[in-house]
Amino acid sequence: MRIGVNLYPSFGGSGHVATRLGQHLANKGHIIHFITYQRPFSLMWQQTEGVHVDLVDSFDYPLFDTIGPPYTMALTSKIVKVAKDAGLDLIHAHYAIPHAMAAYMAREINGIPYVVTLHGSDVHTLGQDPAYKPVVQHTVENADAVTAVSQFLADKAHKELGIKRDIHVIPNFIDTTQFSKVSGIRLLVERGCVSVRSEKDAFEIEPEDRILLHASNFRKVKRVVELVEIMRTVVDHNPNARLVIAGDGPTRIDVERRIEDLKLCDNVHLLGVKSNMQEIMCSSDIFLLNSTLEGMPLTLLEAMACSLPVITTPAGGIPELVRADKDGIVTKGFEKEEFAQAILHLLENEGERKRLAKAGRQRVNVFDANKIVPMYENVFNEVVKR
Repeated sequence: MRIGVNLYPSFGGSGHVATRLGQHLANKGHIIHFITYQRPFSLMWQQTEGVHVDLVDSFDYPLFDTIGPPYTMALTSKIVKVAKDAGLDLIHAHYAIPHAMAAYMAREINGIPYVVTLHGSDVHTLGQDPAYKPVVQHTVENADAVTAVSQFLADKAHKELGIKRDIHVIPNFIDTTQFSKVSGIRLLVERGCVSVRSEKDAFEIEPEDRILLHASNFRKVKRVVELVEIMRTVVDHNPNARLVIAGDGPTRIDVERRIEDLKLCDNVHLLGVKSNMQEIMCSSDIFLLNSTLEGMPLTLLEAMACSLPVITTPAGGIPELVRADKDGIVTKGFEKEEFAQAILHLLENEGERKRLAKAGRQRVNVFDANKIVPMYENVFNEVVKR
């Protein structure tokens, strides 16, 4: 098949899943056209045969100085052009806003079918906003097929977004040959609260230190500020604990200020956006995710694939991936004290860390790319054959 993919090209979430899926499909002989406004982050350091990037045209015009250029129209026009020039069979729209709308309009213009994949906040947060909800409802309801990355999201779409049609639940996936445990990696981090400006400003974490890792896009639902506050309790009981945070986003400045306020500059380290997450995970002891809402977190899959024990919350689709006390620690609620105690418990029990590391690695086999990618192919084939 020849598949056009609408996606956000950012370093996390739906865009990362969309890029990985496209690469796996290309490796199976499909032709993939990523249609977006810049080269996807995951493609910056590699090239896959059969993968093309078609950039949406961008231009300035005085009329748009206040509201910005109408991206959805430009995206639709690009889809129409690529569909004709490359002979696309269908469009796969990742994240409903605005990609489902663009795909819907493209189908109205040239008849190309489209599949929408719901990822998270396009259903439970932004999708609920009156500014978007009527359009999201219509363009999802009228898609040729709809998938969601967790049963939680499918249920949300039905109950709160008002979607009546069937939704295929296809969970996020991991390439277990790429993400696996690698030994002998030492982590280099910032010294104190300042950014690394040279090698002398950085140092290796000592062997006796225990590394707690978090990675996210720093949105409020990720509760990175609260995680820093949790670390104050953890460090008071275990001074050798260090929290390493990868990523960036809206609450970054709040996180930095809270680190300074709580005098945690020597125990919390901000790495920024990184492409070598496998190495970072393999140099850590525990992975932490303290969210209030999630679809199917890719970071948890990656951590578990690297045999990294996880502590997380019962947010959204997480319990579909991490079964409490079997594959990792899932707190009963969202209280900071409960999360802190879970961290301290795991820090003090090496045997439990090893047990959960092994169990987590076994669990992700259910979500291996070789099992999940064919589920998308089946949906695409059904759409194309109609």
